[in-house]
Amino acid sequence: MVVEVPSESLLDQQRLLFKGLEKKVKLKPAIRNVVVSLQQPSLKDCQSDVDRLLDALKLETGCQLNLDFEALKKIPHVIREKDWTVTATIWKNQEVIDIQPGKGSACYGFAVDVGTTKLAGYLLDLNNGEIVASASTMNPQISFGEDVISRIRFAMEKSENLSELQRSVIDGVNKLIDETCKKANVSAENIYDFCFAGNTAMHHIFLGITPNYVALMPYPAALQSSIDVKARELSLGIAKGAYVHALPTIAGFVGGDAVADILATGIYTAEELSMLVDIGTNTEIILGNKHRLIACSCASGPAFEGAHIKHGMRASNGAIEQIWINPDNFEVGYKTVNGDKPRGLCGSAVVDVVAELLKSRLIDKSGRFNKNINTPRLRIGGKASEFVIVWRKDSSTETDITVTQEDIRVIQLAKAAIYTGAYILMKHLGVTFHDIEKMYLAGAFGTYVDPLNAKIIGMYPDIPLERVQFVGNTSGSGARMALLSIDVREEAHKIARSVEYIELGADPNFQNEFLKATYLPHKESDRFPSITKIVS
Repeated sequence: MVVEVPSESLLDQQRLLFKGLEKKVKLKPAIRNVVVSLQQPSLKDCQSDVDRLLDALKLETGCQLNLDFEALKKIPHVIREKDWTVTATIWKNQEVIDIQPGKGSACYGFAVDVGTTKLAGYLLDLNNGEIVASASTMNPQISFGEDVISRIRFAMEKSENLSELQRSVIDGVNKLIDETCKKANVSAENIYDFCFAGNTAMHHIFLGITPNYVALMPYPAALQSSIDVKARELSLGIAKGAYVHALPTIAGFVGGDAVADILATGIYTAEELSMLVDIGTNTEIILGNKHRLIACSCASGPAFEGAHIKHGMRASNGAIEQIWINPDNFEVGYKTVNGDKPRGLCGSAVVDVVAELLKSRLIDKSGRFNKNINTPRLRIGGKASEFVIVWRKDSSTETDITVTQEDIRVIQLAKAAIYTGAYILMKHLGVTFHDIEKMYLAGAFGTYVDPLNAKIIGMYPDIPLERVQFVGNTSGSGARMALLSIDVREEAHKIARSVEYIELGADPNFQNEFLKATYLPHKESDRFPSITKIVS
């Protein structure tokens, strides 16, 4: 596993995750450069420039190629610029998408993880498969809503809104392209292929396809299969003839990002029973092995990114990222991002504080504060009850940083959604947590959270920690793999067609299981035997 964490990001210096577990693939990109030398025309040979080029390429490649119109317009000047020697860029042995004078070798691709919250982009050299630059930023669509449902509702209001949403994310990606090209001293005109992964709503909006019906029962996707679209149709700032490849979706709320996760972890080829949890505003869970894979989506919300928490914030400088409480005197220790003076709590710290409050008996299994404990840090007052983590004299905000009774409730609901999804998948396969041999936690949150504390609050099944592996941004990894290999794209197509989607709302036990999962770690102690020993 390779995880790279940049010290700064483009927005408020937020720490964003670039890389993750990635299976090695044999380099077989959709793009290749072919150099040909043409015979000059004469009075006895008046063949057109286009036919002269295509005939020479057919002799060299054995393929009858089509020609992109933008490339066609360049041909008369380009073939004469370097003594009739040219480099043709060919897509999938089907189409000439660009032509350059002389002998050229520059051939780059761009992969993007289009997340609800963030965008992560990677510039790759398609000649050797190396990442030459990467960049990340917040998804500009966040101004239209923190979650996909809010953005879909915005798109539903009037037809122009879908274009506004699409333009917003395309602008964000173009900025990543510009940034990575500057870092690597590469011309964006030499980016000849593009691949992206995103949840179904982000996938549709990126392509300009209405996402409206994804939010309406029975939540169908408009498009499930992969698709190749000209980059210029989407106003992407790369080579005019380049194609954009969108990884396929599985269902309305399980998209190409989940397919990318499956590709990167390789669980679709494994004998061992594995569970993959990609934690985010919308959490995807996949369970199974090479024989069968099932998946579901959980509306976990943005709480694990610091949203809807009184003193919550994203993982930027000054965010408290780790917390521990002394059970004897209830004093609090903490660590902040980059060691700055504390400003608030990011998602990993919120999980820590709920687990620490539970271990210290400051809250009970229902999540309520214990009124019988006497400490100045605990202020009891109904929903306004709170526990002080940082006194105002020590904070950079000149106010006490606290976790409230309502904050705890928000986390209980978020973690219950994830656990319930995992439990229902286990029921569908007829297995228990004892049978799961490997647990993959994906996404930025899944990388920084303390795995024991996440299990203590009941976020995921009671699986031994030695079976848990943090895999980072596997959505980005899967997108890069597909960029590097057309064989991987075919695998992605097969995965999307074979994974069985389970709609949690259709399960008759969903509400009952969800309510039981709101307890810490769970209402039924036998679901978490190892944790019961810690908190009882």
